Amino acid sequence: MKTSEILKSMCKVLFPFVSMFGLYVIINGHISPGGGFQGGAILATAILITYIIELDIVENLTLLIRIEKYAFLTIILIGGISLFTRGEFFTNFIPIGSSIVYKRIFLIALNFFIGIKVATGLITIISTFIEEGE
Repeated sequence: MKTSEILKSMCKVLFPFVSMFGLYVIINGHISPGGGFQGGAILATAILITYIIELDIVENLTLLIRIEKYAFLTIILIGGISLFTRGEFFTNFIPIGSSIVYKRIFLIALNFFIGIKVATGLITIISTFIEEGE
């Protein structure tokens, strides 16, 4: 299937803006609506737009699956730290009396890894569907 040059050009122009918006949603998820899931879906959309135009972008699905697994393990480990410090799973393990900056770092890190997991998962699922359809 031949793709139009206008569509290719628009995708190349939109890719950095959509990617920046996805990262913005992930990083500011602790103070505004959004977060890891929404930002990860936006990042996946940015990559999938270019993937549909040029099917050579996502070549190594096993690498994406491995990144998704590592992101999932990191999320579980971050959540598991609070099991030892507070006795509850997936609570903020930073002490209550500490600065708000440290608590924000915890939320940003958790949103970041959730965003990576969601983005790689969605890219893997949709690219697998596209490859199976061919």
